Amino acid sequence: ELVLHLMEGYKARSLTTLFVFNNHKWAIEDNLVADAARQHVLYDADFYNLLGSHSRVAVCEGERELREVVSFLSKKTELYLRGHAEPGLSLIVVRGLDVTLPPVLGNIDPVLSSPEMAFMRSMLGKFAEGCDHRVPLYGCSAFEYIQYLHLFLEKMPEGKKYQYVCGRTDIQAAHMCGFKQPDGRCVLFVNDIFGINSLGESLRMVLSGFGGKQLLVMIWHPSLMQLMDHFHLHRPPLVWPSLGSTLAKYYVRKETDALFVDFEGASSAAAVTEQVNSALGSGMPLVCVNVLPEQERDYVSLDIRAKTG
Repeated sequence: ELVLHLMEGYKARSLTTLFVFNNHKWAIEDNLVADAARQHVLYDADFYNLLGSHSRVAVCEGERELREVVSFLSKKTELYLRGHAEPGLSLIVVRGLDVTLPPVLGNIDPVLSSPEMAFMRSMLGKFAEGCDHRVPLYGCSAFEYIQYLHLFLEKMPEGKKYQYVCGRTDIQAAHMCGFKQPDGRCVLFVNDIFGINSLGESLRMVLSGFGGKQLLVMIWHPSLMQLMDHFHLHRPPLVWPSLGSTLAKYYVRKETDALFVDFEGASSAAAVTEQVNSALGSGMPLVCVNVLPEQERDYVSLDIRAKTG
């Protein structure tokens, strides 16, 4: 949408080509869980077929057609560099080029025995009590939580009480959690990037009216333990992972309407689990759990006064 907007509305000063791989799958997330999750299938072929009628859009159905397009673009680039061709934007849709990579899931025992999984089982088991339908769990399969979520849904008895609804974007997932829900309850798994900024209207819908609604939000963050971790794909890490909780607090009318808590792993898991389960059991409309990344856990805050001279 942005590319077509720029094609029509702006005078380009450079030669730019955007390649989109239209293979109907989320390669990174499927690889992380070693499974072709049915929620990840993208039914968007007709959309790109429609775009293909645009004069600056080409749809390649295989390697041969892609070679022809790249050859054409190379000639156009050469002419542009010589001053014989106009600058502009082009969109190339690539199909039929699948790459099979070994899954990176590895040993799942650490995930199954992690404090995060124990916390999820207790908390989500409590949240689903008394429901006549499976509780909607909205998300976008972000790599920060997809392995925990996948194993919870597939291997844990508590997971059978939930229906995973995968949004096409985390923004859409944040919107959907504000709709009317079966039994009035739902869960949102979201990372700390775009979806966080789309929570406002959903929180208004949950916190307004005459009660009977409950929303459980879990905010996940990437762990930055090694130098390479700072180069996550399309994930600009925040300076401090608290934006989601801070923004959500602006929509809460009174303290009894919401609980905001940080999950710091094993060190405070028991206390946080008890606190969250108590809030859910009391019918508190909003419970927001900020799952701190490894590099921000197990710190003690000190307020000191020290004489320097």
